Amino acid sequence: MRCAAHIINLIVQDGLKEVDLSVKRVRAAIKWIKNGTSRLVKFREIAEEEKVDSKAFLKLDVPTRWNYTYLMLKSAITYEKVFTRLVEDDYSFVIDLSEEREGPGHPDESDWDRAKKMAEFLEHFHDLTIRVSSSLHVTSNTFFQEIGEVHLLIQAWMNSTNNLQVSMGKRMKDKFDKYWGVWHTNKEQEQEAESERDSERRGRGKGKAKENINLLIFIAAVLDPRYKLSLYTKLTVEEIFGEERGQLVWAAIKSCLRELFDEYRQIHAPSEVQTEVNNPNQSSGARQGMLAEKIAKRMRMESGSTNTAKSELEKYLSEDTEDRNKKIDILVLAHLARDVLAIPISTVASESAFSTSGRILDDFRTSLTPFMVEALVCAQDWLRRGTPIDIQENMEELEMMEKELIEEFGNHKAQNIGKGKGKEIEASTEKTQATPTGSNSKSISKPGSSTS
Repeated sequence: MRCAAHIINLIVQDGLKEVDLSVKRVRAAIKWIKNGTSRLVKFREIAEEEKVDSKAFLKLDVPTRWNYTYLMLKSAITYEKVFTRLVEDDYSFVIDLSEEREGPGHPDESDWDRAKKMAEFLEHFHDLTIRVSSSLHVTSNTFFQEIGEVHLLIQAWMNSTNNLQVSMGKRMKDKFDKYWGVWHTNKEQEQEAESERDSERRGRGKGKAKENINLLIFIAAVLDPRYKLSLYTKLTVEEIFGEERGQLVWAAIKSCLRELFDEYRQIHAPSEVQTEVNNPNQSSGARQGMLAEKIAKRMRMESGSTNTAKSELEKYLSEDTEDRNKKIDILVLAHLARDVLAIPISTVASESAFSTSGRILDDFRTSLTPFMVEALVCAQDWLRRGTPIDIQENMEELEMMEKELIEEFGNHKAQNIGKGKGKEIEASTEKTQATPTGSNSKSISKPGSSTS
């Protein structure tokens, strides 16, 4: 099972290979603001005047990570009025970002419109990544639905009137089809294998065989009582693969489900046999048949349909019963569901656990003993147990610290500058008094002596 978060990352990265100029301008504007404390102070003042009330401040992205690009755009859009005022109030902002200074230019109204569309598009993938990266509840049963959401998002951009969005959508569609969106028939796979063998014989190297999507993605959905082998599940499959290929996938899903259940039945209920039915001519059998017929008649008379919502128990009790003469193991399906639904669709949680050493053993803490490293890792795990994994930093606390530093700097800026100049004058005066006038004084040191 491929990691869903990794595939989503590959799909979006392919779409963002050519970053829009508007995104570059927003990034340059935020970098300009964060490169000076006085600029931050002025930006805060304009934000208060424009009554921009937001706890989150500007975030600078990492260009190679699209989720940080989304967070950057989301925070910058909140301060759109402030950036517009900054163009009018601070001419250096326009000059520093102009093409004359080898900059992309400052963001204008059209840039903000495009940035909003880009942020809205990336928001779906950002939220999707968080959902599939969860490790505290079952995720495999809704995986097929998440794939369908990605398919519709890409289709919407491919049908856009914006040329940039269309080109991005096509690149993302190619990557989507590589992992999720194309179903290869047995004949196609055989032809592909034959062509690979021919290429290998000619010395061209061995190519990678075309693989179909893992059917356990849909088996997990079938085990969810909300979906099962329902029309909803079937139409979702056809939406992802197309009507013609969707029929082939649907048949493969049903076949895989039956084969998988038979395999589990052999493992967990091998003694399941059909018991012999009693002779109806015998008196006890006759009485049993009469009783069953009478009870069945009463059930038909007392049964009635209602329009009220049924609980899970009522739905279970209303399902068809198994043959009374058949000895079955009612936990076979439970074993199957336990194994299939336990499959995580993302490796984010496990990778985070294995990469935690890089956050503990940095360049300033390389002298930690193995005992202390183990204590830190275990303590972190114990403190986080029972709480969801938060992949974002505690930005509110950082913003409060930044605000306090800016306020402190703004209040004491003049005093600090005055003190610095006073110390420079005092030091230069002392140096003048200490230097002998009218002589070329040199420091002569004898061997073995030290001169400061």
